[in-house]
Amino acid sequence: MKKKYLPISIDISDSKILIIGGGRRALKKIKILLRFDAQLEVVAENILDEVIATGVVCFQKKYEKSDLKGYLMLYSCTNNETLDRQILQDGREAGVLVNIHDNPALCQFVSPAIYQDGNMTVAVGSNALDVYEAIRLRNQIQEFLENQKSKI
Repeated sequence: MKKKYLPISIDISDSKILIIGGGRRALKKIKILLRFDAQLEVVAENILDEVIATGVVCFQKKYEKSDLKGYLMLYSCTNNETLDRQILQDGREAGVLVNIHDNPALCQFVSPAIYQDGNMTVAVGSNALDVYEAIRLRNQIQEFLENQKSKI
């Protein structure tokens, strides 16, 4: 069955968000999430220096189910489907929303392509079916809005 995601905005200020994995996928997600006021933490056995340099709290260790306590949501960036499936199960049991990077079939939520300007946010989603099209449309909307602003 095709999933249909409800596009909502969630206040994540002062919420704890866990990123499992310390590689390039995690770094990309961290850079996006740093625009918000959440408390980002990483759990991974191997963590890139670039991830550490972002200033997020890092725990260099193997993932354990007990790591999920106290988090609103998590992003699994492990590139290991067996582990991702375990993380999804653990997250459901712990009441933590789970996003598995590049695997919408295992996601409880997806993040849209976001454009922010002051208090205005535009989010373009595709039910995780065409991420690149969502990014392309977001970029077109961004260009349009910035052009309109410059005319004022």
